[in-house]
Amino acid sequence: MDSRSLVIRSIMLLLRQKNKKMKTPKKKELLRLQRQYKTDKRIGEALGGIPEHLVAYWRRKKGVGEYAFPKYSREKIVDLWERYADDTKAGKELGVSRAAFYKWRRKYNIREKPKFLKLEQLELGLPLALLKRRSIGLQTIAQKILARKVGRSEVKVGEIVNVEPNLAMSHDNAGLVIKQFKSLGVDKVWNADRIVIPLDHRAPAESEKTADAHHSIRVFVKEQGIEKFYDIREGVCHQIIIEKGLVLPGELAVGTDSHTTSYGCIGALSTGIGATEMAVVWATGKIWLRVPESIKMTLEGELQTGVYAKDVILYIIGKLTVEGANYKAVEFYGAGVEDMSISERFTLCNLSMEMGAKFAVVPFDRVAKRYLNSVTQKSFQPVFADKDAIYENEYRFDLYRIEPQVACPHNVDNVSPISKIKGIKVDQVVLGSCTNGRLDDLEIAAKILKKRKVHPDVRMLVIPASKDIYLKAMARGLLKTFIDAGCVILNPGCGPCLGAHQGILGKGERCIATTNRNFKGRMGSVESEVYLSSPATATASAIRGEIADPREFL
Repeated sequence: MDSRSLVIRSIMLLLRQKNKKMKTPKKKELLRLQRQYKTDKRIGEALGGIPEHLVAYWRRKKGVGEYAFPKYSREKIVDLWERYADDTKAGKELGVSRAAFYKWRRKYNIREKPKFLKLEQLELGLPLALLKRRSIGLQTIAQKILARKVGRSEVKVGEIVNVEPNLAMSHDNAGLVIKQFKSLGVDKVWNADRIVIPLDHRAPAESEKTADAHHSIRVFVKEQGIEKFYDIREGVCHQIIIEKGLVLPGELAVGTDSHTTSYGCIGALSTGIGATEMAVVWATGKIWLRVPESIKMTLEGELQTGVYAKDVILYIIGKLTVEGANYKAVEFYGAGVEDMSISERFTLCNLSMEMGAKFAVVPFDRVAKRYLNSVTQKSFQPVFADKDAIYENEYRFDLYRIEPQVACPHNVDNVSPISKIKGIKVDQVVLGSCTNGRLDDLEIAAKILKKRKVHPDVRMLVIPASKDIYLKAMARGLLKTFIDAGCVILNPGCGPCLGAHQGILGKGERCIATTNRNFKGRMGSVESEVYLSSPATATASAIRGEIADPREFL
């Protein structure tokens, strides 16, 4: 197509745009799109297929220059080439493609392969045992926190350490922990101030058995002087811990719940343990842990409209599988995670357990500092990995390439993009849980539901993760939006997530939920199906009556 034809086509598009009363994007919007999509071509695609030359015309009209891609010095390219002698690996280090790194080499006339590789690359061929010996002094976040807990500067991967946690959390299963604790013959817990017990899984009690267990817990906390007891009115255990600032950056927490990994969202190290282990912690204040290998995940780029942190972590689990991070500490880095709120980071760390992670942590930064300043006056000491810390594996993910994701029955790693799964009929939608029951999650759902109705064949349950979130949602009018749309609002807690009450499924029923597990029988009948998604995808599905793409509503 010649230049004259391009001009004519642009004019025709402009006229068509005018007739449709479609306004040219403002300068601020163009700058935002440019930061997110970089090139005129990708901006045009994001706007629904606008030609790149028309986007360029808009830029010039608004005084917006072309996007300035990063420039790399000859020294940088030479250094990477001498380390890897491979365009793919060197490009990955820069965050660019193989072809892009090759172009940089050609630009600086770097053509011959180096005769000797730098030490860092040679080490990749060394025996694992030798690498582990050399790893002392190159510590990850998990190593540093565990080393601090045993009063040392360093610990080795694979080493067993006996540590005292800063916090020990149990929920309704504290009833079982109490029985185990009493069997040890110990009268008093080691430190009542470090024990936290919220009742959330079966709240309020759905059976006489649960009611008896709750009663035994209420008696025990009074006898032991445990003041951090949160009865059925407060909400989900993990949300309460972060909301009330009960664990801090650089600290170690254990809990009798798999998703205790959530506290990594503020730079803490946290993991789930069993009831017997917790009983010993209550009695002695100690627990042994194996120092885990660590995985570094770098999230780059910006999310597209309609794609959220839940989609990101489901995508990662789908790639790594449920065994991909088994007993590993996962550290999240990159601009993609730096831009995330504490709530979004919470979702990442919460679901990391579903790929086997022992710990999951986002390094402390200004976002965490700002959040903690709003919930606590306590001082804390963040921990950061050494610059050259050794990781078992490193992964990079381009967030821009991720579309809404859905975990299909009956495993969390059975993940499909929305484009391949939409159209499946659903009977129930659950919005809530420790994974996605926070205020921002409710706001996303309410925005989609505004002036719309839940499909008549669908039950949509809304469960704020805490009393505080419930009150804020009420004050902002979100609960009214949900009620007007036909939703049922439940008290703060875990709701039907664990399949005990408040909306369990019958035979042959399907549910799409913002929860964290979809095993067979997880939410009721073993003949039912549970799909996992973001709040936006779940809400769009509630409106359509079938699994739907939220981008069609945004």
